[in-house]
Amino acid sequence: MKYALLALLMAFGIAASAQMVPLRIVSYNLLNFPNGRNDCGGGNTNLPNRADTLRKIMQYLKPDILAGCEIQTAAGCDSVLNRSLNVFGTTYYQRAAFISNSSGGDLQNMLFYNSNKLTLKEQRIIQTGVRDINHYILYVNDNTLPQHHDTCFIEVFMCHLKAGSASAEQATRAEQTALLRTVLDARPQGRHLFVCGDLNTYRSSEVCYQNLITGGASSLKDPINISGNWTNNSSFAAIHTQSPRVSGSTDCGVTGGLDDRFDHILVSQNVMNGANLLQYTTSSYKAIGNDGNHYNQSLLTGTNSQYPDSVVRALYYSSDHLPVKLDATVTIPTTNGLNLTLTMTGGACQTGGTSVTVHPNLGQTPYTYQWTANAGPQTSATATNLSAGSYCVTVTDNNGLSDVVCFEVTANNPLTASVFPGLDDGTCNGQTFAVATGGEAPYLYQWNDPQNQTTATASNLCAGTYTCVITDQNGCSVTVQAIIQSETTSLNELFAESTVSFFPNPASENLTIQLESAKSLEMIELRILSVSGEVVKALQVDFSGTNQVMISLNELQNGVYLVELEKDGVFIRKMIVKRT
Repeated sequence: MKYALLALLMAFGIAASAQMVPLRIVSYNLLNFPNGRNDCGGGNTNLPNRADTLRKIMQYLKPDILAGCEIQTAAGCDSVLNRSLNVFGTTYYQRAAFISNSSGGDLQNMLFYNSNKLTLKEQRIIQTGVRDINHYILYVNDNTLPQHHDTCFIEVFMCHLKAGSASAEQATRAEQTALLRTVLDARPQGRHLFVCGDLNTYRSSEVCYQNLITGGASSLKDPINISGNWTNNSSFAAIHTQSPRVSGSTDCGVTGGLDDRFDHILVSQNVMNGANLLQYTTSSYKAIGNDGNHYNQSLLTGTNSQYPDSVVRALYYSSDHLPVKLDATVTIPTTNGLNLTLTMTGGACQTGGTSVTVHPNLGQTPYTYQWTANAGPQTSATATNLSAGSYCVTVTDNNGLSDVVCFEVTANNPLTASVFPGLDDGTCNGQTFAVATGGEAPYLYQWNDPQNQTTATASNLCAGTYTCVITDQNGCSVTVQAIIQSETTSLNELFAESTVSFFPNPASENLTIQLESAKSLEMIELRILSVSGEVVKALQVDFSGTNQVMISLNELQNGVYLVELEKDGVFIRKMIVKRT
C-alpha cells in the first residue's frame, strides 16, 4: 500500500523492475547518557568518554535508524550524532529535534537516521503520565519520486515505559500502551510501523504487551515470535537484554547479569509479510552481544561465540541494556505505472468534507475508477465529501493496466484563539497573551502594536485595542482582539504605595499572593480564569493582619491562567502558569 507524500502526490504502478534498499533498525537504552547519575548510593562511577565507547558499537552495527532512550540533554544527542555516528569521514547521519519530556525528568528519546536513505518528514509526541512516547515519520529517499510519485513510509515509536514489577507499575505500563494503541490504530493503512524501546516487560502476558500484539486495527508482531515468562528463565537466555553486568555501580546502571527481556522492536504485519514496499529480513532480529551463553552472567565472563571482543567490552561499559536490531529491505519500483497524481480541495482551513481528484498521466483512455468502500459509491475521477480517514483508488486504463494510489485525509481541527485583557498604569506597561488551539502547530503571531511583536505575549503596551493575527503551519489564520485598559484613579488610591506579586510562577501545587499595601485591604475577591475566560476557581482571601495568602492549585490542569483580584469594583490581573 502506498501513500501520498507532501501535497498528496503519489502513485504505485505494476513494477517491471525495482531498486532494493537495505535498512537496519536499532533500538538502544543508552543509560543516563552522557553524564550518568550519582543518586544510587555510594560506590557509583560515572564513566568518561561514553560517546567514544558507543562509537565502537555503532561502527559495528552501522544502523540506518537508531532509536535511543535515556538521553539526558540536547548536547548528549549531539554527542551521539557527532562522536558516535558521524565519524571517520561519515557525514550522512542526522537526528530529530530535541523535545523535552512533557512530564518532566531528564530521560529523553531520540531518533538518528541515515539521510542518504531516509528523510524525516515529521515528529510527534504521545503524552503519558510517566514519559512521552516519541513518534517519528520517515520516508525512503527515491531519486525517481518526481516521476512515479511513490515512496515508502516508516513510522518509529520510541518508548521507555514505566519500570518495576509491582502491580501498580504494570498498570501504568498498560495505560501507556493503551494510549499508544489508540495512535497506532489511527495511522493510515499501509504504513510500516516499528514500536521500539525499553518496554520493561517481564512476560508476554502482561497487559501492556498484549495491548500491542493483540486487538486493534494495527496489531503488532514480535519478529522472533517468542512468548512466555522471560525474566529469570534460562529458556530465553538468547534473547535477554538486561543486564550485561553482574556487580558494581556504573552510571547508576542495573546489575545481576543477563536475565530480562526488556528491550524490543515490534513491527506491523506488513513488515513481516512484505505486503507493501518493505519486508523484514528473516532471522535478522538480534539482542546484540548476547550469544545465548551468558545467562545470569556478566557479558565479560569467558568468551563470546558470536561477537568481537572489542564490541563485547564496549557493550559492557556502554549501558546496562543491550541494543536490539533487525534488518529489512525496501523495494522501490522503477516503472511509472499510470503515473497517478492527486489534487485535493477543502480540508485544512475549511469546514465540510474534502474533495480529491486522481489524475492518470500515462496509459490509454478511457479510465475507470474504483474507490475504497469508505469513500462511498463514487466511480469518477473525483471523490467528494471525504471525512478524515485513509482512502485508496484503483485506476484501470483501456488496456486493462491497473494502478493504485492511497492517501490520508486528516481531521479538520479548526484554528481558534483567545486572549487575556491587560492593564496599563499610565506608563505603557500593559501586557496581553494570546493562546492558540487547533490547527497545526507551530503558530506564528503578528501583533499590530508599534513594536510589531511576534510572540504569543505582547508587552509594553499603552492603553488601547490591539489585534493579533495567528497563523498555523497550514497557512490557516485567525485574528483576535485584545484590550489594554487604563488603571483608574481609584485603583491607584486603593493600592497606594502597594505591590502585588505571585510566586512561584510557574506554580505546581500552591500559589502565594503577596500584597504590600499602605492601606488595610482585608477581604478581597479572587478569581482564576482559563484562557477561554471561564472562571475555574473563585474565593475570598483575607489579608487582615498579613501580607501573604496561599491558595491551592491542585484542582487546576497544567496551563496558563489569569488571576484576578477585586476590591470595591477595582481589579488587578496577572497571568500565572500551572505546571506540575
